[in-house]
Amino acid sequence: MNEPLPLCDARTDLKPIEVLFLQQLPEPSHELVESPQCELQREHSGVHIALAQASGPDSWWLVWAPGNAQLTARGRNMDRRLHEMDDCPATQGESEDECLLPARHAGAHSFEMESSGPRVPSAFARKKMLRALRESLDDDERAELEEMESLLASPEGDPLPLITQNEALVVTTLLGQVALDDWLMEDLVLRVVERMDTRMQALGR
Repeated sequence: MNEPLPLCDARTDLKPIEVLFLQQLPEPSHELVESPQCELQREHSGVHIALAQASGPDSWWLVWAPGNAQLTARGRNMDRRLHEMDDCPATQGESEDECLLPARHAGAHSFEMESSGPRVPSAFARKKMLRALRESLDDDERAELEEMESLLASPEGDPLPLITQNEALVVTTLLGQVALDDWLMEDLVLRVVERMDTRMQALGR
């Protein structure tokens, strides 16, 4: 098996105006990467590019010029821009892995290169995945989840002196970690954490 080709190591920081634009896109697929890395092959020609956000079927790429060079867009010279681009149509042989770069990109296809690393799915994307996960549950798993949801939806009942304030801080931290790692439990966990945090604030934490 051939070794994957190295990625370009150029990076840039998103500017506040770019972050604002990207945050307003509908149906975002992933959390924003504050310092995106160029996703082209090392020593490529031309501008650097990195996927800034996928919004539904649309892919928005950050394009920036190397060094102090300029790029021309709509008759204007600039050093960077956000640009909507079509996907590269290339696939890899029998595996049919798709190239994740834009059409007419410089250098090798993404499936021939090192990975730029996984992106964290956005809240919108996690909700879509959650619906698919729920549909894949067996009857016992679904019943257990629905029972927990029912408990949180019902009146809270009498408070029980089970843990200290410091222990509650540890529990909320651990539950927050569960929410990051288990999307199926995310909504339940966040609701419990919010309730406990509200009570701790009322105690003057």
